[in-house]
Amino acid sequence: MSKYTLSLLGCFELSGPDGRPIDLTRKKLAALLAFLACTASQTHGRDKLMTLLWGSHFDAQARQNLRQALFRLRRVLGEDALISSGESVSLQPGVIACDVPRFEALLAEGSRDSLNEVVGCYKGRLLADIEIPEEAWTKWLTAERQRLEGLALDVP
Repeated sequence: MSKYTLSLLGCFELSGPDGRPIDLTRKKLAALLAFLACTASQTHGRDKLMTLLWGSHFDAQARQNLRQALFRLRRVLGEDALISSGESVSLQPGVIACDVPRFEALLAEGSRDSLNEVVGCYKGRLLADIEIPEEAWTKWLTAERQRLEGLALDVP
């Protein structure tokens, strides 16, 4: 069972094991967690994450901002929540139950029950409340929104 619940369809909402909301206080911290949760099966290079959220900064500042963000996420979620080795970062499987992978899994299952559950899962546009003025973030978010909206519209 996952320790945390993360809702990204609609507004960003992170809940702890006790069900209480957790405020990450910074949009880029929420965005980093959202990106890692949406791409949980992948490992990402630090350079990619730096470009995604701090692409308009100098490399040294972007690297420092990423280090601080990862430190803050570990402090909130626990030391074991993130896997980082050298230049790669990923989310530890099973730490966070996220609605986006759940939505995709229910669609892939395709049974009547799972498709009925899909309708309740899609609560709105991906990260409707998070806008970050970085080109790479905007490009990724726009593409993901279109992809997920397309999947939602195609539900029989």
